[in-house]
Amino acid sequence: MINYLNCPQIDKRVKLIQKVSSGFFEKINILSLDVVAGSCAGMFFFGDMMRLSLPWFIYLLLGMAVWSIYTFDHLLDATSIPQLALSKRHRFHQRHFKKLSIITMIITILGIGLAAAWLPWNGMLGAGLILFALILLVIIGLRFVHVKLAALKEAVTALLYVCGVGLAPFWLQDFGFGSTNWLFFVPGYFVLAWFNLVFLSYMDAALDKAEGHHSIMTVLGKKRTRQLLWGLAAFSLMYMVLLFIVLPSFYHRYTLIWGLMMLVHMISFMEHPVSIARTRRRLELSFSLPLLLCFLE
Repeated sequence: MINYLNCPQIDKRVKLIQKVSSGFFEKINILSLDVVAGSCAGMFFFGDMMRLSLPWFIYLLLGMAVWSIYTFDHLLDATSIPQLALSKRHRFHQRHFKKLSIITMIITILGIGLAAAWLPWNGMLGAGLILFALILLVIIGLRFVHVKLAALKEAVTALLYVCGVGLAPFWLQDFGFGSTNWLFFVPGYFVLAWFNLVFLSYMDAALDKAEGHHSIMTVLGKKRTRQLLWGLAAFSLMYMVLLFIVLPSFYHRYTLIWGLMMLVHMISFMEHPVSIARTRRRLELSFSLPLLLCFLE
């Protein structure tokens, strides 16, 4: 009998598959496509909770906006580094700066044009454009503020992220007949996004310092940043229990999904990750967990 477990050919094929898949997901992460998927899943999370069936083009517009914003931010980071960047993400944006700049400009202009053509002129279009412009101004403005104010970057970014994923469901819901229980998940999602950004800054502290970038970690230091993460984790656990107690059973599925996303982040923080890139991909992938709601109907 052939022992397939010790077969060299099968072992080589498995390693090749692992290498190819790892490279594929690494490119997805570098291009921020996993962030796009997570943001669309977040909008689906709130839309499904409000019992809304959002049209497909809303997801397309959100994806285009998120990708443009994140790529613009990474391009700004790439230009601020005089030498060859240490991180793969910044090196990629340095090497392909011109191409990515052109693509970002095209997608931004195309997204605004499609939004004007598809979105109803009832204020939603204006609110979306104002939020998009505000995010760009914050990204640029945070680069010129005092170093100590850089500690607010992650919190402000988390707040704008929640506003972005919740804008369309909020605007399209029927306030006269819908429940307001979805509001309980707004602070929950904010804490999730904030934990994500603070933890990423915590892991990237050495790279940020070497490349001259400022974040909450470079301002507060390792000890106080860890204390903040532990505080956010403790708050999340207590808030999860509160949601299960206070909200009707219909919302338990949403509490469970949000809780799973938080647990992925907390476990990743507690295990002291060896591979920052692998942990980053896991964290971004966790934001797509709301898609499990498709199977819980």
